[in-house]
Amino acid sequence: MLFNKGNTRTPFLSMIGGKTKYTNSVEFVLGQEYTSEEGSIPSISETASLTAPDATFITRSQNTNVTQIFMDSVAISYAKQSNMGTLSGANIEGQRANPMNELDFQVANKMQKLARSIEKTFIQGTYNKATSDATVNKTRGINEAITKNVIASGGKTLDIWLVNDLMQKIYDANGDVTRLVLWLNPVQLNQLNGSAVENGLTIVPATRNENGINVTKLIMPFGEVSVALGQYIPDGTAYLLNFDVISPVEQLVPGKGNFFLEPLAKTGAGEKYQLFGQIGLDYGNEAFHGKITGLSTEFTAPVGRKVVTVSTSTEDVGSV
Repeated sequence: MLFNKGNTRTPFLSMIGGKTKYTNSVEFVLGQEYTSEEGSIPSISETASLTAPDATFITRSQNTNVTQIFMDSVAISYAKQSNMGTLSGANIEGQRANPMNELDFQVANKMQKLARSIEKTFIQGTYNKATSDATVNKTRGINEAITKNVIASGGKTLDIWLVNDLMQKIYDANGDVTRLVLWLNPVQLNQLNGSAVENGLTIVPATRNENGINVTKLIMPFGEVSVALGQYIPDGTAYLLNFDVISPVEQLVPGKGNFFLEPLAKTGAGEKYQLFGQIGLDYGNEAFHGKITGLSTEFTAPVGRKVVTVSTSTEDVGSV
């Protein structure tokens, strides 16, 4: 239920739901980072080749993240269970306003709440590794994870050239630019469309469906970029994400699984249950992603398309 296909209220979870990984440790490895030495043109004589060059070493660093606990409870009184036939509002003959099973209804809504909590955490979560049982593990979200490929826009609106510059940053960091998704909010989508109009480009309507999420396509110098609306994106921020390397990581409870429902001790005339799960975000190598910050949060529709005119005289090149 967490990764319900086509659940557009949690589009990030829907995009990564088919690639779940599992861990038996709160802390899990995202990968190792190292920097390869740059190539050079050698200049070695025959005499010099008789002596081997000094050895150099490549050092590696391990990147990790953690799972964190998500839980909620459901309570249903005996009175509620025995009063399912009562209707409120316009009591029309034959009306069945109540669900067939009150517990199923309540659990489904609690699971939707948990899914949206996880969605927000995977975007905005700030990292913390617990040092004792009394402190909290917090998984690092994608916003905090991206530190290298970052462009500070300085209040600009989102345009195709900002996206192109961010693609180049990812390319220069040896990231893959062939499967990127521009993850943005509605204001930024309008800004991007306005930029496309001004530059004589078109954002192609929805051309593919990924786990129930419709994505559009933008043709850029570095290749195609998919465009999709996200949730819980911080104001003034847009992302270029490679979902091929992003996965949820679940930590199972032996004999119970994850995000399971179990009854709690009775304290009165009703039944109480708890929902419990542990999950974290594996975003892979952060160099595969990028973000633009400080974007304008307003949109003004363009009045027309920019036309560049070139004069054969000594006058400057202008635009109208």
